[in-house]
Amino acid sequence: MAAESTTHISRIMDSEEQSSAAAKPRVSVACLPCRSRHVRCDAQQPVCIRCSSEGKTCEYVKSRRGGLNRARLAERRRARIGDGAINGSPLDTSPESTASARRVGQEHRSPGGSLSSLPLGHSVRSTESETSDREEAFGTPNSITDIQFSSVAGDFLVKLYYRHFHRCHPCVLPQSKLQQHYESTPGLETLALLIAVLRFIGSLYSCPDLTPQLREKVIEGFQAAKRLAPDTFLVQCHLLYSIALYWSTEKVKAREEIDAAIRIALNLGLNRRQFASEHGHGDAILQESLRRTWWQLYCIDAYYAAIKRQPTFPLCEVDTDTDLPCEEDEYESGSIPTPKTLDDFDSREFGPENQAFSSFAYLIGATRSIALALSAGAPDASNWLSPKTIAEVDAIIDGWFLLLPKSKKEVLREGNVVDELMFQAQMAVHANLIALHRPFARLPFHPLEGISSCLVEPPKRLPVKDSETVHTQRCLQSIEAQLQLLVLPVQPFHRSPFTICMTAAGTHTLLAAIKVLFSGRRLAVARHQLRLVVGYMKTLAKVWPQGGRNLEEIQSIAQEVLSRKTESRQPVTPETETGSEASQKLPAADAEPCIEGLDNWSNPALTLGSPDTLSAYWSLSNDFQPDVPVWFSSY
Repeated sequence: MAAESTTHISRIMDSEEQSSAAAKPRVSVACLPCRSRHVRCDAQQPVCIRCSSEGKTCEYVKSRRGGLNRARLAERRRARIGDGAINGSPLDTSPESTASARRVGQEHRSPGGSLSSLPLGHSVRSTESETSDREEAFGTPNSITDIQFSSVAGDFLVKLYYRHFHRCHPCVLPQSKLQQHYESTPGLETLALLIAVLRFIGSLYSCPDLTPQLREKVIEGFQAAKRLAPDTFLVQCHLLYSIALYWSTEKVKAREEIDAAIRIALNLGLNRRQFASEHGHGDAILQESLRRTWWQLYCIDAYYAAIKRQPTFPLCEVDTDTDLPCEEDEYESGSIPTPKTLDDFDSREFGPENQAFSSFAYLIGATRSIALALSAGAPDASNWLSPKTIAEVDAIIDGWFLLLPKSKKEVLREGNVVDELMFQAQMAVHANLIALHRPFARLPFHPLEGISSCLVEPPKRLPVKDSETVHTQRCLQSIEAQLQLLVLPVQPFHRSPFTICMTAAGTHTLLAAIKVLFSGRRLAVARHQLRLVVGYMKTLAKVWPQGGRNLEEIQSIAQEVLSRKTESRQPVTPETETGSEASQKLPAADAEPCIEGLDNWSNPALTLGSPDTLSAYWSLSNDFQPDVPVWFSSY
């Protein structure tokens, strides 16, 4: 009866809200329980109706409006402006000033300066409606002192971390276990610092006004930690903080943080199999977290190297026999099985058919395969991307794909749940394949690609092109595989920010294919695919400022590469570079346009259309189901 009564009251509230939406002003203050559950709140104080009916503790955070409604707030602002004008110091309340004061990231313009600056960070709000919706969902605390952090389990900033970030980089203890550990060790300062880091990362998704203050708390915590004995929690602090800094455009500081994490990890011996059992205090979940911390550190170190195609990275040459992580549902539930070893994984081709490894284990396997590919050398090395090297790397990566069980090949699980770690692994492998094969393919580099912060500078001397068609096809297959992953039904800001650079690798190559290969229907479909990529990156850029810079780079490159005024879509070869023959390759005035509407490509306001606009794309793969819901269908 109580449950039915609660449901009935909720329905009544929803019905009343819908019927009186035009008569009642929007409520911009909500209590913490309603806000954390993303449900409407009538904002009655001291207890709202929903909390009263459900027997919950109703708590509010202090609003910067001080309890004023919109009309009173506007009146107060006008009064302040008037006072400022009288005193000779008018108050700057322009949208630009307000946005600048609240922005976490910084705006960036491409070297050409021809694109409108893309607002970065979730704190940039374009309309009053968006501002109001955000305040209704999360409130408007002016300071972290306005928020009462009663427990880790009830901390809405920590909840944001686990909701949006944890699934992509799952090394921290599950939230319920973290709460237990925090309560049992109240004086452990490194654990308190870790929670401060989680709050900082959580704020990036929905509370950017709090981010600077939360970051100050993290900096203070790191200063205090210098006098403490290092432990695995401190490794996690430096690792997660490094990721957040890198994608907030602070790359130098991010490198310093991950270097600190690596030093502590190696000094502690996280790369040893025995470490988890020696320091896990008999707690299977804590031991699993220790193993995950080492492997997450290894993967992130490899990602940083892969972005710039560096031939090695600090942890690449470190000997390790740390056991592999278990499945995510096992980790969250606490049912930790006997861990599988690295030797088990490396000899899986000889194991039984029903032998299974976790998604995290396959991500580790993919990362180690990429590490072998990176060891082929830097772009200026004499042996870089020789045909022999390409064949060796292909064997490594193809072997990884061929030994994937069916359950891991299908990234989309039952219930429209995306396996984030397998998504990440497959995106990374395809990005690496594209980087390896493109120099051999009929997909020329454009000099402007050198501005990309996600890709290595285009090679100054291309290798001899052997089996050009094969290499071109490998690139196109990996591009299409990435595009199919992008339409899976999870909104992009739930994804790892490292997928931005993985996506960029395919996008640059897709632009080259549009320029020199595609025509007709395939060309039209590619235009929709570019919109998909732009929409994906724009969504991630709302949280991660570096993603906005990467998107602007792609827009600048696209504007130049796809320009109708400069060159045709024919590939540039020594035979077509002579004057008379080259002139014959230029498209006629009445020829088929390169892409309809291409003159507007540099428009930063590009948005995704409905799923129907991609209907032509669905038929490109017989394995893809057109009725699968996509992440942008709810926009």
